[in-house]
Amino acid sequence: MRICLVGAANLTNNPRLLREADFLAQHHDVRVVCVGSSREAAEADARLMARRSWRLQRVESARADWLPSEVGRTAWFRSAFARTRRRLAESAFRFVRSQGLAERSVCASLGELCSLAAAQPADWFVAHTQPALPAAAAAAAKWNARLGFDCEDLLSEMGDEFCEANRRIEKKYLARCDYITATSNAMAEYLSKAHGVPPPVVLYNVLPLSLADGLLPPAQRPAHTKLRLHWAGQTIGMDRGLQDAFEACAGLGDQIEIHLRGKVSDLDKAALLAHAGRFQIADRVHVHPRIDSDELIHSMAEHDVGLALERHQNRNYNLTVTNKVFSYMLAGLAIAATDTVGQREVLSQAPGAGILYPAGDAASLRKLLQSWLNHPQQLARARQAAWDAARSRFCWDVEQGKFAQLFAGD
Repeated sequence: MRICLVGAANLTNNPRLLREADFLAQHHDVRVVCVGSSREAAEADARLMARRSWRLQRVESARADWLPSEVGRTAWFRSAFARTRRRLAESAFRFVRSQGLAERSVCASLGELCSLAAAQPADWFVAHTQPALPAAAAAAAKWNARLGFDCEDLLSEMGDEFCEANRRIEKKYLARCDYITATSNAMAEYLSKAHGVPPPVVLYNVLPLSLADGLLPPAQRPAHTKLRLHWAGQTIGMDRGLQDAFEACAGLGDQIEIHLRGKVSDLDKAALLAHAGRFQIADRVHVHPRIDSDELIHSMAEHDVGLALERHQNRNYNLTVTNKVFSYMLAGLAIAATDTVGQREVLSQAPGAGILYPAGDAASLRKLLQSWLNHPQQLARARQAAWDAARSRFCWDVEQGKFAQLFAGD
């Protein structure tokens, strides 16, 4: 069977698309079409593809990080045109709420993505994220193929300027999909009620067990002299709940370290450390660069506690469960998480693996961390419970069975 997965970002920024492509390629002819966003991401894509045999095709027309020597060349003009076209569509959509403007305002390379996706026939076209859905739908219509959609995030509920455009995309295309997948039961229920579609299949943001190959179980690792907290994400910023961690660690002395991994600008890094300095912990905050997703789990194993600090005020982050939660489990970290609907859903299925606290209540988080400091045996049990939950329930090796059923009989 021929399957084309369509994404609106680089492969390296889309672990759900990556895991699905890897799985489907075991039995099917897989082609991935996505949009390139930067030279750095393209280089990361190349490293990922060096270990894979399925095909990757990427639209490069909206990059913003061209070298001075490339300015003025055909590719540069094409990129500048695509980005200008998107900005104009975004501006026009504020006054003219048309479907076409909505779709072009969230995907700078929509026309090019549509052409590339539809360039070859397939039995299935599967969109990852709302901006990729119009291109996948157009390709499916051209080849009389089936259409799938993985709702990685509720982009219509992010609270940003693109919400209405993404909401229109959902309204137009979700009813056309032969299947929809979501990241939690709470998100699936929301999509079903909001758009009158059958309840989507829930595929958690879990990872393959192979990413943890060679890791020692928590009990066999060397003990740390300090409690090492870890937060990982695509980008690091104060809007990610880190203020809770900084304030919670105030007063815990030199017993604790905070390690952050992700992309961050020099300006945001300075602001972050300045905020940590207000609580006299700037010297205990360590910022690490992003690394390839294939290497992330091994890097996490050096820490004790994973931080999942989503805010319930954002409906998307309240309902979803990000891949960081499952990454921490796979690496054998205890979890300190805000009490969102989605995170409560998962931790209720992994007794003892972590703790929930009300977002913004740094005093409650400090109390929980202090308990782990005072009672290391409790921390050890939580880490082991997280490790066990990842292997018995929350891993792609288990979850992939539900995904395979979506294509059964085709």
